[in-house]
Amino acid sequence: MQQCPRRTILGGIGATMAATLAGSTVAAPDDDRVPKASTTTESSFDDVLAPLPASVAEDSMAVAVTNYERMREADQPYGPTPPINTAEMDADNVSKSAFVTSYTDEYSRPLTVLSGDIELPESTDSSETDAGVEYEYYDAESDAVVASDGDVVVASTDRETVEAAFDANAGKADRLLETESAIESGLSTFPESDARSVQISDEQPTLSEFEDVDIEYTITAQTVIDADTIEMSVGIELADESDATDELIETLESQFAYAATTDEPSAEVDGSFVSTTVTRDLAAERAVREHESPGYLQVERDFDIEDDDRLEIEIGRGDPTPIEDLTLEVDDEPYDRDIWADGHGKLEEGDTIVIEMDDVEPNLSVSLTHEHELGSSSSGTTILSHFRFESSYDVDSGELTLEYADEFPLDGDQVFVAAFEERRFYRSNEEATEPRTSSQPWDGETMAEGDTATIEDVEAGDTVIVGWKGTDYDDSISRQQANPPGRARFEYQYDDETLEATLEFGPLSSDPDSESTDDVERSASEYELQIDGEPADTQWTDEFDTVSTGATIEVDDVAVGSDVEAVWAETDATIGGTHAQPSIDLAYDDGTVEHVGGDALPAADLEAEIWAENGSYTLTLGDEIDGDFEDGDSFTVDAESVTDRSGDDVDEIGTVHHVSVRYDGEYRVGYAFPER
Repeated sequence: MQQCPRRTILGGIGATMAATLAGSTVAAPDDDRVPKASTTTESSFDDVLAPLPASVAEDSMAVAVTNYERMREADQPYGPTPPINTAEMDADNVSKSAFVTSYTDEYSRPLTVLSGDIELPESTDSSETDAGVEYEYYDAESDAVVASDGDVVVASTDRETVEAAFDANAGKADRLLETESAIESGLSTFPESDARSVQISDEQPTLSEFEDVDIEYTITAQTVIDADTIEMSVGIELADESDATDELIETLESQFAYAATTDEPSAEVDGSFVSTTVTRDLAAERAVREHESPGYLQVERDFDIEDDDRLEIEIGRGDPTPIEDLTLEVDDEPYDRDIWADGHGKLEEGDTIVIEMDDVEPNLSVSLTHEHELGSSSSGTTILSHFRFESSYDVDSGELTLEYADEFPLDGDQVFVAAFEERRFYRSNEEATEPRTSSQPWDGETMAEGDTATIEDVEAGDTVIVGWKGTDYDDSISRQQANPPGRARFEYQYDDETLEATLEFGPLSSDPDSESTDDVERSASEYELQIDGEPADTQWTDEFDTVSTGATIEVDDVAVGSDVEAVWAETDATIGGTHAQPSIDLAYDDGTVEHVGGDALPAADLEAEIWAENGSYTLTLGDEIDGDFEDGDSFTVDAESVTDRSGDDVDEIGTVHHVSVRYDGEYRVGYAFPER
């Protein structure tokens, strides 16, 4: 493909473009059919709608258009932001956009169209559609194809859609609005709006509670009135006008529950079309966002639950906020404002609120919520959420011994202990799993420091939870691990792709008085080495009957990128793991990065990533070094040698924070840091 230099495109729409678009202009509906916006400024989206090809049509889809020049006239707290990678294009130069979203099988965005004074990166390729439309394109970092025909920029995950868009733009292929009347009608509904989104679907999210209502399309629109005001509208076209009930209208009006508005939503019904409109108060929104809600609740741990009458909670941040706008919840229940406010009329950083000590118990959730025009903001904490326990595990007997090591007295009737199969992470939305075993070993006792209990039937790798009033992960006040004996360390030789795995039986505790394990011996059959989840070709049983500290095996043909784990064979509990990859020792000195040890790697396979004061940059080592990058070699990091993330030259990079070297586009194999 021919390489093309940087060029500025989309400087304006010419006369020939206007003629091309004439056949696809969105028709305006009858004046008495459409709720009118409060502005006389018309936003035409012909230039970004014409390239939408009929081939992107889906049963469930949405088309959204935005006039950024108009929307930027409003002083909004956030945005608007075009749907582009801002590292590759200047968002300020985008004047309009149209993008298609598909919901048919899964969420995807098959096509985005942009207009404006947009620059593509320096180097692009040239191509031509089957219909003869010429265009330039490049492959973006986001795995999308970005291209221009000189009038618009389009982005898609595949070239076929890109070319269909250019053919549609040139009038040489069917356009979406010519084949999808519901989309065309929806976009016509608020013709003077500055941003619109129309959706067609079997399941409209706006009215998900009305399963029996057949909806042709849903339309949302925004119109800029002035810097502090935007008019927002939501409309639905019903298949049957008898479905336009009061309940449905109330549902539409509720769409603005979390917007700062100057008045209540006004609803209109015109046959089968139902709409509601509000005026958005941007000044009020900015005031809410500039106001920091009280939060960051802090509780001193050394309070006396037996002698103190009240527990003080300090507000760690927040601007003065009226007490009547705040709600305190204790254990998910609203708490008496007359108690917790403690005489405050407003609450701000440094103030304290209180709860009665009789209401304090372990694992107590406390949250403070600020209700405002945009909804609410909450901050919370958990009181007495962690208590110290020590544990020891005997893998042969399956017994785990717990010792309470905290000074705080606990009601043993509320303390549960449960063992779960090994879990490396936990998501709060997961269904609760049943424990392998559970008990209340301190039932009927008041727990004091030094009290012990033994839990039976615990398997190697289990997570043991000490819970308050239950055995769920959220009930946890301490977590212990039933670790099998031994740990594994690894050494990987990149040159010959060999891996050494060594067992060690040093004490898990950092306590210098811990019992020595130098004489520990275990059966070699209790340990297994796995590579990418499968048993390795060489095992400890191939070399030993029993293993002790220093037992080492070597495995050949371990490819770079392999996941390596040593496990307790019976339960697959991990005792050590690594990722097979080369490594380099690097040193940084006044802009020079030197290889000072480690593997010699082909420079052509290496890329340096530089994080500096003015941004992040890359440097291809193959351009700086011939052959291998090995001990004693170096490269220079400066504005002349690096490029930015888009591959463009830079003027200044500023102070370098750190440098990393990536191998084969995937593995970070070395780091260098300037002296501080």
